[in-house]
Amino acid sequence: MSIFSLIPPLKGQSKTISNDIVYEVYVQSFCDSNGDGIGDLPGLISKLDYIADLGCNTIWMMPIHPSPSYHKYDVTDYYAIDPTYGTMSDMEHLIAEATKRNMKIILDLVINHTSSAHPWFQASSASKDNPYRQYYVWRDFETVKDEIHKKETTFDSDNLTQWHEWPGQDDRYYGFFWQGMPDLNFDYPPLREEIYKIGKFWMEKGVDGFRLDAAKHIYPDDRFDDTRAFWEEFTQKMRALNPEVKIIGEVWSDSITLSTLFKGLPSLFNFELTKVIPECIHNGDANLLMTAYTNIINAYLSADVPFEDAILLSNHDMNRIRSTLGGDIVKAKLAAAILLTLPGTPYIYYGEEIGMLGVKPDIHLREPFLWAEQSNENTFWEKSTYSVIPDVVPLDQQMNDPASIYQHYKKWIALRSQYPDLANGHPEFKNLQNNALLAYTIAGKKSTFWVIHNLSDQEVSLPFKDKAEIVSDNTSVQVDDNLVLPGYSSALIRMGR
Repeated sequence: MSIFSLIPPLKGQSKTISNDIVYEVYVQSFCDSNGDGIGDLPGLISKLDYIADLGCNTIWMMPIHPSPSYHKYDVTDYYAIDPTYGTMSDMEHLIAEATKRNMKIILDLVINHTSSAHPWFQASSASKDNPYRQYYVWRDFETVKDEIHKKETTFDSDNLTQWHEWPGQDDRYYGFFWQGMPDLNFDYPPLREEIYKIGKFWMEKGVDGFRLDAAKHIYPDDRFDDTRAFWEEFTQKMRALNPEVKIIGEVWSDSITLSTLFKGLPSLFNFELTKVIPECIHNGDANLLMTAYTNIINAYLSADVPFEDAILLSNHDMNRIRSTLGGDIVKAKLAAAILLTLPGTPYIYYGEEIGMLGVKPDIHLREPFLWAEQSNENTFWEKSTYSVIPDVVPLDQQMNDPASIYQHYKKWIALRSQYPDLANGHPEFKNLQNNALLAYTIAGKKSTFWVIHNLSDQEVSLPFKDKAEIVSDNTSVQVDDNLVLPGYSSALIRMGR
């Protein structure tokens, strides 16, 4: 095969070894156990074998704490389970059943802010002399009157008002996201200790780690060094309890900024990669991904701190990947194959494996999972707008269809698990003299792997005379003297060493 390097190889080895494949679950939409239309913890327990059979060994649970909102990103009690989801006994049962299956549980920990209905805030807003006053950030109106509407729109917040009124109070309180989510005051040591106590509580329950919501906003942007220092302290405290604790931060920022956080947030979502995967498919241009990926990872490596790259196609805040790709199931399969052959820890959003659809507003990104056309397990707390039959085929039908996107996900996950070098190697990108071919090699301990994705709708034939084994599940890929890849297909090739 006539090839040459297109992009300078990645430098350095500051990378954490990981063989985890994470499944993100929105409990409310996942599986209903009692017929009330709301997904719950017993329902999730009943689907642990499904998740494990898919090939995922870790579950990230979106917030499960009591909350006045449907999404539960505004907590009223960090030490309890929302009663619509179940009880603490249900949670303990979930952890025990996951442990039996060698599966990890990651909790969504929302500590940038609470709900304004949280007892802490209710006490804080009652009086300036209340002991909980300093749990939040209160300022005299004259001090902040010029900053009330100073905030700019960010990807994770379209709120422009950052200092909010409260009945009976002359002072204003700080809330980055909106008035119903007052920010906690991390300058106050007792509050910090309360946060560490929350982490300890759940780790002692058997939770394996935390996905940290709004991790960039612990302090305002002009105090980013303080945010960084807090996360370093948080991670130190959690690792003292469990050196293997999983800590993943949600930070919407450029790769250089992310690299400065790895001491405190050893894993961060690679949202830049999330953006470029569908872009390279839309444009049939491998250079878009190769250049972006190399720049991102070299920025990460420049920090010279171990990190775990959290890679994903979408999550609860982003349009679902199939919708981003115009509803095209073939392109959605290709995106999955790209994700599952890149190094890092892949995060699979529930329903991606059955081709669910959804575009913002956020409630449409979190529609009920389709177990079957008629099933008591389907939730109906919200009527689906996008993920409806026949646009999305229910799981039970896809399980019996070898060509389904579900079987596609399952097989590529299995390949990734079979060949851990894919998760932990360094890709060396190649130019195969066709801009629509995304190609790279990953050198393992015993074998070198070729990965080739055809980003076009045209069949491609490449000269291939080297002795190799095609390990891809894609049976339409052919090798004789030529490697033949149909449009939007992928090949994983193992070269003997």
